[in-house]
Amino acid sequence: MLKVLFADDEPLMLEGLRFLVDWEGLDFEVCGEALDGEDALQLIHSIRPDLVITDVRMPVIDGLELIRIFAESDFQPKFIIFSGYADFEYAKEALKYGVSNYLTKPLDERELTEALQTVAEQIRAERKLASRHELISAFIQAETVSRLLMRENTAEEAEEALKALDIHPGSRICCVLAQGDSLDSSHLRRQVYSMSNKETFRNITAYPFMAGSHKHGYLLVAPPQGPELDPVMLASWINEMRTEYSGLVLFSASLEHQGTSFLNAAYHEALAAELCRSDLNIRGISFFQQQDKDVLALLPAGLKKSLLQSVTEGQFDQLSSQLTNVFKIFSADSTSSAWIDAFLSNIKAELLREIDARGGESALWADKWFPPQVTACCLPLLERQTKEDLHEVAEWFASADNNQEDLLVTAAIDYVQAHYQEKLKLQDIAKHLHVNSAYLGQRIKKRYGISFNEFLHEFRIEKAKKLLRQTNMCISDISGRVGYSDADLFAAKFKALNGVSPSVYKKG
Repeated sequence: MLKVLFADDEPLMLEGLRFLVDWEGLDFEVCGEALDGEDALQLIHSIRPDLVITDVRMPVIDGLELIRIFAESDFQPKFIIFSGYADFEYAKEALKYGVSNYLTKPLDERELTEALQTVAEQIRAERKLASRHELISAFIQAETVSRLLMRENTAEEAEEALKALDIHPGSRICCVLAQGDSLDSSHLRRQVYSMSNKETFRNITAYPFMAGSHKHGYLLVAPPQGPELDPVMLASWINEMRTEYSGLVLFSASLEHQGTSFLNAAYHEALAAELCRSDLNIRGISFFQQQDKDVLALLPAGLKKSLLQSVTEGQFDQLSSQLTNVFKIFSADSTSSAWIDAFLSNIKAELLREIDARGGESALWADKWFPPQVTACCLPLLERQTKEDLHEVAEWFASADNNQEDLLVTAAIDYVQAHYQEKLKLQDIAKHLHVNSAYLGQRIKKRYGISFNEFLHEFRIEKAKKLLRQTNMCISDISGRVGYSDADLFAAKFKALNGVSPSVYKKG
């Protein structure tokens, strides 16, 4: 509802205003009353109403002075003024300051209602326009920050962008990436505005930006003599920011740098910390760890592990995203071509060993990969070639896994056929095949669409049906022959699967 405040030095007039119209029906909430202009001034500052209805003549500060004060203020509520003096000079003065309406006493219900409906429409239209402007402004700012971090500007454009953002050359900077809840740029802007009002972070300015699908980030900036953006401060800021989210969000952060020339380096470090997410020491926060700030070659352990896992598990979407981020790191000035080539060769060598371990022909893959067709001397071509190579081998691993799973389920069914007459459990079969019982159960359900126990019951009942048709064995003997120690359980399962009891089935 829209908030409205009354100002008049006559208490009876204030009371009359409360009951003259149906405020709630007009979508207004009466949030305050003032008996003079000075009280009205204080209430407007504290309550921040959408609309003020005020008399022209009041003690201390009159209605026109009140309007003039807020016409020159950052906060500008709408005003409707009224007066017992039908003086056009007041109306002209009021209109100069943009009042919404000028009414004369005694107030008429119909006139006031129409004035309120008009001003409500104006407020909503202005809010809608302001929201659109805010959205555009937030998007432009996020794009500006993103281009600075990813070094997509010319030197002149970067200088203009930094000036527009009011980021000074010697500022302390840090890049934080967030992966999880997907937020638009206007929401991000509201988040950082909320954070800036908290005393602990008052000297830290956060500039949000978009960094890809389900990923966004914050460029944190502090004055040269401001707070250090060290892991303790970052953890405090991130954990406070985490409360602004409804779902799980994982954060990664760069080292602190001093100077805007390190913007691109900070972005690469935050990406690297995300890809090598091994340091989740504070509620899902991964900090970039590096003794030598100029050498990204200290990254391969976690980076290699995450890439190998995506390839060997056939996680194609994750692999694509990882490779995109990996090559963003490779584009850093501090990363040498020799190191990039060595890193990728090492990845492929590890994959060849894994192919051998799964019964594949690693020599065929080695012939395709070595010597490499493209090296880091041409990074865009290398990125395309690497993606093609790793996606192709990921498909091979996915296919090999499916084949292995088919063999596993086949072996399990063979075991059932050989031992169904015995007391049989999934755990027994899994132990025999040297696999996890839960995993084996999942594989069986994936192939047959039913659980292992359901499969076992169906298999035993099918065997029982043959015995019922082809032999003169009694039902209790057949029950024991197909693995049921309890004849009643056998009869119940038989009827559940066939709609009739074993005895009826045998007679039929």
